[in-house]
Amino acid sequence: MIGEQFNLENKTALVIGGRGFLGRRLAGALSEYGAEVYVADIPQPSPAARKEAAEMLATNIHQLDVDVTCEESVRRVVQQLTADRSGIDVLVYAATTKPPDFYYAFTDCSLEGWQAVLRVELDGLFLVAREVGREMERARSGCMIFLSSIYGMVGNDQRIYQGSNLASLYADASEAPTQTFSHAVYPTAKGGVISLTRFLAAYWGHLGIRVNCVSPGGLAHPGENEEFVGRYSARVPLGRKANLDDISGAVVFLASEAAGYVTGHNLVVDGGWTAW
Repeated sequence: MIGEQFNLENKTALVIGGRGFLGRRLAGALSEYGAEVYVADIPQPSPAARKEAAEMLATNIHQLDVDVTCEESVRRVVQQLTADRSGIDVLVYAATTKPPDFYYAFTDCSLEGWQAVLRVELDGLFLVAREVGREMERARSGCMIFLSSIYGMVGNDQRIYQGSNLASLYADASEAPTQTFSHAVYPTAKGGVISLTRFLAAYWGHLGIRVNCVSPGGLAHPGENEEFVGRYSARVPLGRKANLDDISGAVVFLASEAAGYVTGHNLVVDGGWTAW
């Protein structure tokens, strides 16, 4: 039966970035389908996650602390998990960060902010995939799912950010910019995620290790002002931003045997944004 292919019972899943706004829902969805779920993240939730207190992690989900920019921290978490569970069947990488100048004009952005995003989005992904990959090589099986973005595929439409309140919501900036922009480092990093997905899928395919990524469109967050939401939604054929279950359903599919012949794929979940 097709429905049985989505069953994740007896699977161990590790969600990196699992205390974030999206990461919490991804962890919950994997748990709902039967996986034993561990989340690893920095102790302090992101600004977006803190603003949505209702979406807390389920009590049956194990929590670990990790700094993905620290090689020893990553190694320690993977070793702890494999000792507890003897292996990792599913890895989801959803870690991200937004420096204080994330919504500034390109010419006002700092090198420190640029590097901070790359350390989390790419350096961290490299470290986690390498350490988990060693365990999956031993098992000759496993599934990795990385979170990318439509902005890893297409250019940003800076017009939709005019009049938005994103900087005050998500960047922990001491001073909001007079005009909001989308940072150049984000599509740079997310394009790298897509490329690494394809590289690792080809590299590990002979061992039965599947590697895919999900590229969401804009995700609806509580607190975003109507002007921004309206501008964004007008660019989407389905006329709205994504909700959490739009993305978590895609991740559950890729983690399950229903996607057993899917690897090296970038699953775009954008309401049609990239269709025109």
